[in-house]
Formats: sequence, structure tokens, C-alpha cells
Amino acid sequence: MTGVLIGLTLAAAIGVWCAWRVQHVRRLAIGQLVELIGTPGQVGTPGGERVLRQVPPFPPRYRLLPPALGFVVGGSLWFVAGLPVEVAAAAGVLIGVMSHLVEHHIGEQRAGTIEAQLAEAIDLLVGSLRAGSSLLAAFESVLEESAAPLRPYFQEVAGRIRLGDDPRVAVSELPLRVPLETFRLFAASLAIHWEVGGSLAATLATVGRTVRDRIELSRRVRAQGIEAHASVAVVLVLAYALGFLMWRANPDRLEALVHSGVGTELIAGVIVLQAIGLVWMSKLSQSGF
Repeated sequence: MTGVLIGLTLAAAIGVWCAWRVQHVRRLAIGQLVELIGTPGQVGTPGGERVLRQVPPFPPRYRLLPPALGFVVGGSLWFVAGLPVEVAAAAGVLIGVMSHLVEHHIGEQRAGTIEAQLAEAIDLLVGSLRAGSSLLAAFESVLEESAAPLRPYFQEVAGRIRLGDDPRVAVSELPLRVPLETFRLFAASLAIHWEVGGSLAATLATVGRTVRDRIELSRRVRAQGIEAHASVAVVLVLAYALGFLMWRANPDRLEALVHSGVGTELIAGVIVLQAIGLVWMSKLSQSGF
């Protein structure tokens, strides 16, 4: 029992550290971009006192839902089903990890959608700029062709520039609302152009190619990881299917194993190892760029 509790504590600590590390890296990247472009308060616009954190970011994430679901499932297995606390806690951890992976997958799909729209919007911007249009006119042409979820963010940027707001300030809020690497690259490119000048069409063309290469590489990494994910899913389903068949064939013996000291620790340890394996497989299939 002590070993299982130590394992659960270590797994929870590792999960919390990984989540904090990801958020810390993102905050540092956004802080560097804001320092490069300048904050609204520094530029001195009338809307500089607004709190940007009140605007919901895209894609929307529900990071508290997986641990809450795992806690509910673990508590239900303990109080309602009468399982030992170690097995119930380990099952709650597994359900929380699986829910986190599903939530992360949905978030990645939404992020991929808006990144693909950004690549198409950059191509339209490049075409308009090379045709002799101004930046505001290029944004207007992009708005006519774009759709949700990208359209509201570009519409706000174009509207603020049209009303006389500093373009650097309008663009600096874009990666704060959509905290993705592609949007930070797009905003930084526009900021550097406004600072040093040069051909914006050529710069955006390079950014567009980089965004498309990034999207293609991410898709390849996910496609290569599908086979491994399917294998892990089949192994998990077979393990629990065999356990269910053993319980149907001889329920008394399996229940005695679950409620015994050694059996409880072994089952809980196996479930925790399954959760760790799912997290490991998920990390291996993610691109770190």
C-alpha cells in the first residue's frame, strides 16, 4: 500500500511539473514578443488600460475537467462499488489521464484548424500586397475570404487599424488571444517590418512557407504515432476484457484477489503504470518546436 501511494504521489508530481513547465515556456515566449512589439500602455493608446486576460484564448481548453472527472470516478469506485482505496485511486488517475489526452487531442485539432486558416490568410495577404494594396486593404480582402475561428481575430485587428490605433499594438494582442507559435511568428514578422521597414510581401511569403512546413511536419508526426497509439489501445482493451471474462467465470476468486493486500497493490500498480504509459506515448508523438 505504501509503495502504491508513493507511486501515485510521484505520478501526480510529475504531471503537475510537466504542466507548469509547458505554461512557463509559453509565458516566456509571449513575454519576449510583447517586449519586442511593445505593450498598449507603453505605446500610449486610449485602450492601453484594458486587461487582455479577460479575453478567452483560442483554442479553449478545459484543463480542470480531466482531474475533476478522475476524482469523481475514483470516489465513485470507492464509495459505490466498494473497491479498495488504492485501486479506486489508481483507476481515477487512469481516467484523468485518458480524459486529459482526449481534451488535448480536441485542442490540437482546433489549433490545427486555425493554423491552416492562418496559412491561407497569409497567402492572400501576400497576393494583395504584391498587387499594390495597402496593409489595411489586404486585411479587408482576407476578411472577405476567411471564416471562423480566424475571422473574429483578424476582423478586430483590421478594425483597430482602421480606427487609427497603432498597428504594433493591434498585432501585439493577436498572439495573446491565440497563444500559438504560428501566430507569434506572424505577429513578430509584422512588428519587425513596422520597426525596420522592407518588403512585407517577401517577409510574409517566408512566414507562410514556414507555417505550412510546421503544419505538415506536425501532421506527419501524428500520422506516424497512430500505429503505436492503436497498439496501446488494443492492449488496454484486451487487459480489461480478460479481467471481465475472468470475473464472469469465477467472481469469488477474482474478488478475493482484488481485496487481498498483495493483489490490491499489484492491480493498483498495473493501472498506474498504464496511465504512465499513456502519458509517455502521448509525449513521444508530439513535436517540440
